[in-house]
Amino acid sequence: MSSSATEPVTGDPQGPKGTGPSLTPYFLILFGASAGLASIITLLAEIRRALQFSDLGIGMAIASGFGAAFVASLVMAPHADRGRAPAMLRGGLALGVVGMVLLAVGQDLWHYILGRAVFGFALGTAAPAARRTVIVADPDNLGRNMGRLGAWDISGFVAGPMIASGLNAIGGFRFTFWTMAVAMGLLLPLAFRAQPDTSARDEAGLGLKGLLRIRRLIGAFFVVAAYFVFIGAFEAVWVLEMDDRGASQTILAVGITLCALPIAVFAPIGGTLAQKYGARRWAIGGVGAITLVVTFYGIVPGVAWLVALTMATSVLEGFTFPSAPMLVAAAVTQDRQASAQGLMIAVEVATAAVAAVALAAVYDAYGDLMAWTVTAVTMAILLLIGAILTRPDDLQPVRPGVPDNPIRRPFQ
Repeated sequence: MSSSATEPVTGDPQGPKGTGPSLTPYFLILFGASAGLASIITLLAEIRRALQFSDLGIGMAIASGFGAAFVASLVMAPHADRGRAPAMLRGGLALGVVGMVLLAVGQDLWHYILGRAVFGFALGTAAPAARRTVIVADPDNLGRNMGRLGAWDISGFVAGPMIASGLNAIGGFRFTFWTMAVAMGLLLPLAFRAQPDTSARDEAGLGLKGLLRIRRLIGAFFVVAAYFVFIGAFEAVWVLEMDDRGASQTILAVGITLCALPIAVFAPIGGTLAQKYGARRWAIGGVGAITLVVTFYGIVPGVAWLVALTMATSVLEGFTFPSAPMLVAAAVTQDRQASAQGLMIAVEVATAAVAAVALAAVYDAYGDLMAWTVTAVTMAILLLIGAILTRPDDLQPVRPGVPDNPIRRPFQ
């Protein structure tokens, strides 16, 4: 497999012949799941308007999805380390279809809380399985493969808003969710093509046991949490703020697409660079730059400036996105990868859930300037803690090219 950072994401994602399973089903199914999630986010303002939900109610629906993904990533991820990644991929996709159907038929707030929760559990089941397979399939190209996984993931987020906006214009948000459910169902045959990896497994059934005793792993989680404070703010505040600033549903969909597109474009390059220069350095520098830009979100006027600033943030996200799971991967052995990635996803969703509810309340009470200021300050504090905890004792960079001692490489 070529290590070129510029190779198109649409190329054959399989590792070197005979060294691991094809990654294509994992990439495409995450694409579909992300498109579904993006359609939900895109239509939040429409649902709020049509069903008269409060901002806090919307925040609760978002948080329920994060909470369910949190539980799934802790409970289900260890099973991927025991060779069950393909089954988890199929199960997660099927649950995603169920979640979409619930959103399509829902009438009351609790229906949307339940539907978002089911969809969140689906993502929490499928994502650790995909990450483990990508990590162990081709260690020499870890950075590029994580970047490609991220690119497919974010590409779904790019396509989702445009698809949702078009379908909503044709038949409303219920028609949109029905169509997305059918589209995800059509991916199920692809899930049966996913092959189990042949790498080291957690035969002892350790699961999550002992992972929180690894200092650098805990530090990596703080770095991840810093970034996902912003993700929670984006889901709970950014969409509603765009609506309050007068953006139409079409402009909102185009804005989300434009803001997500740079992540999909630059993620494979960012992953390659993170492997070359060190995941720790790349992750901390990237999240630090994002934190700085976020401080201006509540200051810029109008819709166009907010979209432009978010696009600039997305370029930074694209270069940074793959380095966080790489930093986590470098802290544990090969047979614990899914458990560590599942714990990472739990940190992601727990942070985003708390941030979504808290920042929606701040936005509702004090407006956008205070909401984004609180976001930036929280990110800075978490990032500083992460930088301290991930610093190696021997000052060597945390990347796959550095020998064991004291860093336990997952790749031999």
